[in-house]
Amino acid sequence: MKDTPSRFILMVEDSLDDIEAVRRWLAKSESSYELQVTETLAAAIEAVSGRFPDLILLDLNLPDSHGLESLNQIQAVANDVPIVVFSGHADRSMAILAVRSGAEDYVLKDEVASPEHLTRPIDLAIERCRRRLAEKSLLGFHNQLALAHRIQQMLLPEPSERFSGVQWCGRCEPAEQAGGDFYDLMELPDGRLAFVIADVSGHGLVPAMVMMETRAILRAMAMMCDDPGTILSNANKILCRDVQLRYFVTMFLGFLCPQRKTIRYASAGHPAYVINPNEPVCILSSKEPPLGIVDTLNYVTHEVVSGFPQSTLLMFTDGILDSVSPDASYQSFDHVVDKAVRCNQGTLRDVIDSLFENIHNIGVDRDDCTALLLRAAVDDRSVDD
Repeated sequence: MKDTPSRFILMVEDSLDDIEAVRRWLAKSESSYELQVTETLAAAIEAVSGRFPDLILLDLNLPDSHGLESLNQIQAVANDVPIVVFSGHADRSMAILAVRSGAEDYVLKDEVASPEHLTRPIDLAIERCRRRLAEKSLLGFHNQLALAHRIQQMLLPEPSERFSGVQWCGRCEPAEQAGGDFYDLMELPDGRLAFVIADVSGHGLVPAMVMMETRAILRAMAMMCDDPGTILSNANKILCRDVQLRYFVTMFLGFLCPQRKTIRYASAGHPAYVINPNEPVCILSSKEPPLGIVDTLNYVTHEVVSGFPQSTLLMFTDGILDSVSPDASYQSFDHVVDKAVRCNQGTLRDVIDSLFENIHNIGVDRDDCTALLLRAAVDDRSVDD
């Protein structure tokens, strides 16, 4: 039993007999304890400033402090260290006041007749404190996730946002409160429409932070450069430096020309699909790998005819596979594209709904799910209502 790490106890006590008794009880215990003793409150405060103990065993009546003032003063410097009062006074009202003031327990010296009478309240106090700190830490983490989620949702284009000549529909549902997927659209001063979909590996708070950095990089570069391959190449150098192989980012970045007749794009391991009711699906892809892996890569810019107004441009992250094909053995990108093709006669919202219809039946192991569709505007509407 004494193979476990020792619990460090700071005893604040001026009675040599009581100190020796505590040493004996702790030595006979099945658990392991390290005991440091200070005889005054001032010495205890100095000791705590040098090393935080796992627990403080405190006599309230000391040469330089008496009663609850001793407890209050040590609490002021001990932060979250649990305190057990070790007293020779069987004063019920004092015990109640001590616990109400923050002491974990009130142990009477005369009632300690075995190691367990002392170590049990000590161990319980330490475990209760550790549980509270863990819950506090978990709550703080959840609050951080909630904040990241709110920020991410604010960064997505507003559903009501309009872009000339184009209607669009997008949806992003992270697996946790915050995720690594995102999409974005931005109409540039020269009339071009920049659009992107990306997937940071993993999901949770850190991928969400990488996602926000990536989005900021792309937006800044798109304002200064009209070549998607150059933008991805420069973004890749920055991400390789920042993420250092811990994360990578698949991405499709495109520019619709001002007349919406051509698409210039670059891809980092992420395809897009042009769906035309009268032609086979056209896959827009490249051989370049995701961003954040090899910093010397030069991403290639491709140019294709957009096919507007007849065609629909489809982009999605691989989390959509779970929604369209819950059976992992039948999952493929083709299944997602086929489903979008079958629904393409409807509105863009109809297509999005069909891709996400099973998303909440997947379970806790699903990935972030995102899709973005573009189509020529109809009746001067640039957003699919």
